[in-house]
Amino acid sequence: MKTIIAPTDFSSAAHNAVDYAVELAKFFNSRLILVNAYHPTPPADYEFAYTVELSTVLKNNSVEKLNDLKNEICKKNGRELDIKCISEMGFSYDTIKAVAEKYDANLVVMGIVGEAGKIKKHLIGSTAIKVARDLDVPTFIIPENVKYHRIHKISFACDFKKTENTDLIYVAKFFSKVFDAELEIVNVEKPKEFISIDKAVTNLFIEEKLEHVRHKTVHITGNNVALELEDYFHTYESDVIMINPKKHNLFYYLFNHSITKELAYNARLPVLAIH
Repeated sequence: MKTIIAPTDFSSAAHNAVDYAVELAKFFNSRLILVNAYHPTPPADYEFAYTVELSTVLKNNSVEKLNDLKNEICKKNGRELDIKCISEMGFSYDTIKAVAEKYDANLVVMGIVGEAGKIKKHLIGSTAIKVARDLDVPTFIIPENVKYHRIHKISFACDFKKTENTDLIYVAKFFSKVFDAELEIVNVEKPKEFISIDKAVTNLFIEEKLEHVRHKTVHITGNNVALELEDYFHTYESDVIMINPKKHNLFYYLFNHSITKELAYNARLPVLAIH
């Protein structure tokens, strides 16, 4: 885990996510890249000179705030950390993607961003959802007021649909090992659903690949996957909810629905999106 990206809009919730990213960077001895994207919106009757002047002001303000944040982090931790600050004009997702590709990022850590801060329960901003869903980099989404603590248990909400044809179990296994955490596979089944041959094959595959990893598989029953998961995480402790928002599967659609925001908010756990 060499490089971690922490996008920020300098809101209190973004600061909280940056704090989480700092602890992860310390844990892995990683480089931390603080990223701020600014996007000037000139009035309808703007002049070119006005736009250039506004861009300069916004750039200087962004750079100053990033450097202040960097100094605050170093002072708080009592030592120099490997922190790089990047300020770019542009849309947040495009900037994050470009930085992730340029610096070969291993992890992105985000909190509430942009307009999501206006409504507390809109925990996952549109940018964070887009990054977690579309960027092929594991992404932590940190709920407001959730503080970092040692990760002992990771719960992977897995739909058991041809999982053996993907790298998901290997990625989940990797995070379990790097955190030295127990891996819990959580599958939600429809009431009275029969175990198909495909699911049986997937289950055997998972057990085989996780043979030397501390793990367990839990099957819960319900018609509403997100609500059942929410109830489960209220009842049983975990440190991270791992999810795969891949296209054309159940969790992809959940990840585009407000119920996923409710899940993350109510469970008050970090959500780790993997691909």
